[in-house]
Amino acid sequence: MTGRTRVWTVAAVAAVVSPLIAAAADFPTPLPSEPLMQVQRLPARYPTGWAFLNYAGDRIELRDVGADSREVKAELQAHDSATLLVSDVRPEIYVADTVWSRGTRGERTDFITVYDKQTLNVKGEIVLPGGKRALITAMEGLMTFTGDQRFAVVFNFTPASSVAVVDLTERKVANEIDIPGCSLVYPTGARGFSTLCSSGTLLSIRLGEDGKVVGRKESRAFNPLDTDPLFTASATVGGVRYFPSLHGRVQPIDMRGDEVKVLPDWRLVGDADAAANWRPSGWQIVAGDDKKLLYVVMQPDAHEGTHKDPGTEVWVFDVASKTRVKRLRLARPGSSIALTHGEQPLLLVQAGERLDVYDPAGGALVRSMDLPGFHTRLQIEPMR
Repeated sequence: MTGRTRVWTVAAVAAVVSPLIAAAADFPTPLPSEPLMQVQRLPARYPTGWAFLNYAGDRIELRDVGADSREVKAELQAHDSATLLVSDVRPEIYVADTVWSRGTRGERTDFITVYDKQTLNVKGEIVLPGGKRALITAMEGLMTFTGDQRFAVVFNFTPASSVAVVDLTERKVANEIDIPGCSLVYPTGARGFSTLCSSGTLLSIRLGEDGKVVGRKESRAFNPLDTDPLFTASATVGGVRYFPSLHGRVQPIDMRGDEVKVLPDWRLVGDADAAANWRPSGWQIVAGDDKKLLYVVMQPDAHEGTHKDPGTEVWVFDVASKTRVKRLRLARPGSSIALTHGEQPLLLVQAGERLDVYDPAGGALVRSMDLPGFHTRLQIEPMR
């Protein structure tokens, strides 16, 4: 490089820098520093305006659905068909998950991760042997607590069906129970579970202190699988679990005690609405509130094969009088619903890639939240 070249280079740099210096002089107040990331503890008891959103194999978020800030309060790792349980008797969260050693192939490991409820630090892990955990899009019935929360019950499907009984105190699998011809698990009594069977019955199993079976009873046939089968989604209202049917009935089942009681069913859809082919539809299609009201996603012009499509309305029923008390028209068709708890509950509706939040009293859309990168079905679990 010659001396002349060096002179021209310095001159060129000076010509570029001098306007920047002049521009800086025009703005004597510098921009504020960007906030640094902070690690905070979550409250010991989560507010009722928070809800876990299970993105079905992508991630599990804890979001503030009750405030306009729309904040993501925390995020849990999740892989294939992850399912979530949040304890209210111990400061722990449990996530059942599955991974493969080579990403989508290789050695399979099923496990439950135990998280601290305030820090989300991992407290422990329980391996589920045999590679049997049912891998189904996140939904009700894949894993549940027993009533006393001593055990978690995990549904297995290989396609042989069984249940793994996991002792959450000892952090180990205490038992495996075959349930041939039956699917999914729902808590029954203080320490038991029930499962829906292909014979149209409900099999109920009681567990002892060690997780072994101490009682087993099958109900009468009540689920007409060939003509009007029940959805597997349910909601608990006043201690009774309600299962809608494909054609518009609802089946109450009292699972509060060790003796399960299949109660008389009743119609959700009257004659005029049946003529317009109104039917329940969606994914997490039913919810209950603390005022003993039942909410059901409904779809007009329904027909064979549309039972998982989003619905355009949510109908509200008084379970005591068995009558519809309200119809809420949705701003966008929704697939999954849930209700927050407390004095002023909110109705949460997954509508495609958005979570819409409604005031169930008047039906107004309060706020809408983006669900970034979400393209499948959502499971919603509000906090108590």
